[in-house]
Amino acid sequence: IVAFRSLEGEVVNLMHNVEITDTVEVWLAELAKAMVMTLEQSLVDCLQTMDLNEFPSMILCSAEQICFCKDAEKAIQKRGMKDFEASLRTKLAQFTSYTQEPGVLQLKLKAIILDLIHDIDVVNQLNENRVSDLQAWFWQKQLRYYNENGKCVVRMCDAQNRYTYEYQGNDPKLVHTPLTDKCYLTLTQGLHLGYGGNPYGPAGTGKTESVKALGQALARQVLVFNCDEGIDFKSMGRIFTGLVKCGAWGCFDEFNRLEPEVLSAVSQQIQVIQAALKERKKTVDLLGKVIDVNSNSGIFVTLNPAGKGYGGRSELPDNLKQLFRSVAMAAPDNALIAEVILYAEGYVNAKTVGTKVVELFTLSKQLLSKQQHYDWGLRALKTILLISGKLIQMEKKAGGASVDMKVEMELVIKAVRLNT
Repeated sequence: IVAFRSLEGEVVNLMHNVEITDTVEVWLAELAKAMVMTLEQSLVDCLQTMDLNEFPSMILCSAEQICFCKDAEKAIQKRGMKDFEASLRTKLAQFTSYTQEPGVLQLKLKAIILDLIHDIDVVNQLNENRVSDLQAWFWQKQLRYYNENGKCVVRMCDAQNRYTYEYQGNDPKLVHTPLTDKCYLTLTQGLHLGYGGNPYGPAGTGKTESVKALGQALARQVLVFNCDEGIDFKSMGRIFTGLVKCGAWGCFDEFNRLEPEVLSAVSQQIQVIQAALKERKKTVDLLGKVIDVNSNSGIFVTLNPAGKGYGGRSELPDNLKQLFRSVAMAAPDNALIAEVILYAEGYVNAKTVGTKVVELFTLSKQLLSKQQHYDWGLRALKTILLISGKLIQMEKKAGGASVDMKVEMELVIKAVRLNT
């Protein structure tokens, strides 16, 4: 094996070739090691020269974040936040003015643009609160990337997590909103104290997506399992065994759909795993087997409200609630999400267009009759925004780059018509 590639066609060449032999587990373990070594080296090289074509998307974003944290800390100490914000805005204008060819480069640019928009927002907050000290809460509560002796670490408040170099491909990034920041803060603190995380709230508020996005930010493998009545504690035990061995995160969706007796058996297993992670033990006894513990693993559960409108949900028993740090995911900021996605897709008047689309969705939800096939939530909104992005790329290709406000509005209306 000489390289690995993402679904979208991004190719990363391995530093050392891996030979395929009859013993599958041996060469797979070697491949995982080679992947980590290659990406580690790529990050070191990328910090020297930022080349969009040479490095994979996840490495470009991490290098960008490491540079941002370094520059931001200098600016905080010198009180030069205004100039720093201006330089970030220039950079953003530079990235958004590229005529994006559809393909891997476009995906890389989108990811960097989304991060840059968030960075500008952070600098704005620091400016408004006149931060002049690195220990200030407004800086400490951000997800911060540092390069320590060639290794990347990610800090948030007093929690420090290793960046684990698991290849992420080109998955679309999540838009940062105050809600995701709150969720990240709770989850990283939970991990730091040896607990799991539990985002709860109605459907379509981004509970699972936030866990996946945090995993992506720390370069962990996140596996999502949808729980239903058919799962017993033995199959859960097997899943836990795999997670603990390979250092992945497990996100158990709609966890309170499990049977109450399964929940109490599962809570015992989770307790054993968390105790091992807290005490940094090398091995743990699960289902009568002794298995190795990888300290990067984590267990997260998401809950829908028990009761109204959601069938078959039970309340979590108290001993299970204590094992997770819960965070309420209420209504996400749809207007902000629409604006940022449209901006990353190449819309100039993203704020106006985004607000109008969100207003349309809100009014439809309030004024139209309740039908089963109507969905005016975040998922449907996101679909329309991504289709609008494709349409504007086609428009720019066909008629040059002059796309004014009127054309942008027409394209979004076209996307809404296609999809609702």
